[in-house]
Amino acid sequence: MVKTRRALMFIVFLLLGMLISLQFRGIINNQENNISVREMALRLEAEEAEGRKLLEELNSLETEWSQLLNNIGSRQQDPEIMELIRQRDYEYFRAGLTNVKGDGIVITMQDAQTAGDMNIEDYIIHDADITGILNELRSNGAEAISINGERILGTSKLVCAGPTIFLNKSRYPPPYVIKAIGDPDTLYDAIDQLPNVAVMRLYGIRIDIRKEYDMIIEKYRLYESVSEWLSNLEVATE
Repeated sequence: MVKTRRALMFIVFLLLGMLISLQFRGIINNQENNISVREMALRLEAEEAEGRKLLEELNSLETEWSQLLNNIGSRQQDPEIMELIRQRDYEYFRAGLTNVKGDGIVITMQDAQTAGDMNIEDYIIHDADITGILNELRSNGAEAISINGERILGTSKLVCAGPTIFLNKSRYPPPYVIKAIGDPDTLYDAIDQLPNVAVMRLYGIRIDIRKEYDMIIEKYRLYESVSEWLSNLEVATE
């Protein structure tokens, strides 16, 4: 009986010692992980600061280079240089690499407020809904288009991701604000009378269209933020 009690006590103390050891190791590991997280946060801040500095330098160099070409053409009045500058500006415009200012319309799209008895797919905005509007804007002479401040290019493709959309590698939730520069009356009538817009409104999707004057649609930027720049840099170096 005594031997059995001693054996049980030995097993209990052994298990207790193992538990204490495991708990102690867990505390040490957590401390190491916390130190690692702090170090990573500091490193990320440093990389973001460096990335922000490089992006600012890049924008400054682009401005200086553009001004230099304009100065050369205006000083020498060389027809060939002036033609090259004109072609450059036109190609930059076509590629969405210049700011565009003018009159146009602003379209604000939001999901329906309540589903009711409808299928969830019927009361949220899909990529095809926006694509149809973009195509209608282009066919009615829109010179420049943006969604939530991001310039639409000829290669831009919308992809549905649940209740959000992906555009140019960025994710955007509703509301979707579409700006288009062109003849305000033509663009307004084209979108307001679009059958697809009528169907969306029937399902409760809110679509507001208004004419806007002297608005600016900014150029497409390869990286909209330092974080995006760092993310793409990490992918490229893997």
